[in-house]
Amino acid sequence: MNCKKVLIIKGSARKEGYTNRLCDVAEEFLADSEIEIFDAYREKFLTCDGCNYCEKNGRCKNRDLDTFFRSFEQADLIIIASPIYNGTFTAPVKALIDRFQFYYTGFYANGKRQQIEKRRKAVFIASSGRDGIKSFEFMKWQLSCAFSILNIEFTGSVLCSHTDTQPQFSKAVEDLKRRLTDE
Repeated sequence: MNCKKVLIIKGSARKEGYTNRLCDVAEEFLADSEIEIFDAYREKFLTCDGCNYCEKNGRCKNRDLDTFFRSFEQADLIIIASPIYNGTFTAPVKALIDRFQFYYTGFYANGKRQQIEKRRKAVFIASSGRDGIKSFEFMKWQLSCAFSILNIEFTGSVLCSHTDTQPQFSKAVEDLKRRLTDE
């Protein structure tokens, strides 16, 4: 994939866990790109409280993610990675997705006009203790809904399953490299 700027959103608490290891593979594979890492577990940010400030002002009242949003808007490729916890994203990743609310509000307030002009691509990485396929499919659906409003083309996803018993890590690495190679 020919990307100049890559934003990797890490959503795992385990630095050496399968999800972060796959992020490391992506970072190595895309070494010729400008890569920025946003570790949702290590960064401190407020959650969306549904105050509707963004509805009237076109931005969130909380300014703690302004730098992240600039990177998010400028990236050519966004890799979002999360282990599957209780059938969905980890809490920090879900909280980050919820903070995209001002983009959604702006999209609908402006006659369904994209708030981010630049078209970007995204790849989703997940890991699961069991097979995780139902949860993985649901998470992909959630992302595809969000991405359509964020002017992002969802180009692929990778699941490293059975991490509690027989991790499918090698398969996931090959899938990831294939997704990152495809245009």
